[in-house]
Amino acid sequence: MGSIAGGHWSDSVDESSQNVVDRVIARIARGRYLMTACHDGSRAGVLVESVHWLTLEPLLIGVSMRKGHEIDPLIRDSRSFAIGFIDDGDKFIERRFGHRLNGAESAIHVPGLDPFDTLACTALETGSPVLSQCSSWIDCEVLRRVDLENAQEFFVGSVVGMMHNGESIKIEPAEFGEEGEAGGFVGRRA
Repeated sequence: MGSIAGGHWSDSVDESSQNVVDRVIARIARGRYLMTACHDGSRAGVLVESVHWLTLEPLLIGVSMRKGHEIDPLIRDSRSFAIGFIDDGDKFIERRFGHRLNGAESAIHVPGLDPFDTLACTALETGSPVLSQCSSWIDCEVLRRVDLENAQEFFVGSVVGMMHNGESIKIEPAEFGEEGEAGGFVGRRA
């Protein structure tokens, strides 16, 4: 049986072990998502590949992203973010917001400039930018931020709104008790 030291794999891992890692990781759902946030007039977005449902009652999602992106202070200060589902074949969003996704550098985004200028967008409950180009959105308040002590950080978001094909609903945020117990959710059309 092969092993990977410290939970990391690199170029030094033999091909057989790498094939096992690749096959197992491929079974975990991945996609292309746009994570957005805004605070005090500043807006930012970044592509992320790892978004997962953590619980359905209350509605909680988990998002991992690389550290050091200009969206970090906006999420920290606003305590919120939104996740847009990028449709297959949409290369524009990847070029506009994809600093490094699949090894490709962004050709359009310039740090310090509002990447949402000239784009059709609105907002749901938290005020995070929501592009009409993405057909589905999840709007969240930050419940927890976890430093993974590597190049990534992990956000737990309490879902407060959703939109699909222009139809949006507001979701009452989970209320957590003293021992972390949460009630259910109530959805209503916005």
